[in-house]
Amino acid sequence: MNTKIVVLTVATSLLFTACQSSSTTSGENKNAKTEQPVSKAEKNIAFIVAKNYFANNTLTKLDSAKIETADRFNAAFGMATTMGKDGRPTEIDFNKQYVIAIILPETDLATNIEAVSLQKVENGDIVLSYRVITGQKQSYKIRPNLAIVVDKANNGNVRLNEVK
Repeated sequence: MNTKIVVLTVATSLLFTACQSSSTTSGENKNAKTEQPVSKAEKNIAFIVAKNYFANNTLTKLDSAKIETADRFNAAFGMATTMGKDGRPTEIDFNKQYVIAIILPETDLATNIEAVSLQKVENGDIVLSYRVITGQKQSYKIRPNLAIVVDKANNGNVRLNEVK
């Protein structure tokens, strides 16, 4: 995965999240962690990190990490277009692709979510392994988030697996 893209995505997400109102929301993302281990028979799946999007501050929680329609995606994320060649949000064709999203609760700690791997396991589930990297306290609040775009050819029930 291209490190520059990840850094740019995280930086943009932090910038635009900071610009959102600091109203707090209650509710936890039930998909944020799973204790189910990844099976031995795994197949790596290609994905693209969606860049230049921010988590809507009106969202209290994601019902499912898998987002298959533009309406559901737009309810969870807003576009964060910036100047320059790479300033447009990642295009998503929901006829051919779907999104796996993680949105964490609001925090005043510098927090990044990094996709470690995306795999199809023996039972057909799609498992996104990710790592949460927490940094120093900030003077503002953010909604840490990650959205990846996956081809619909790689379909299945989505599970999230936080790697410590």
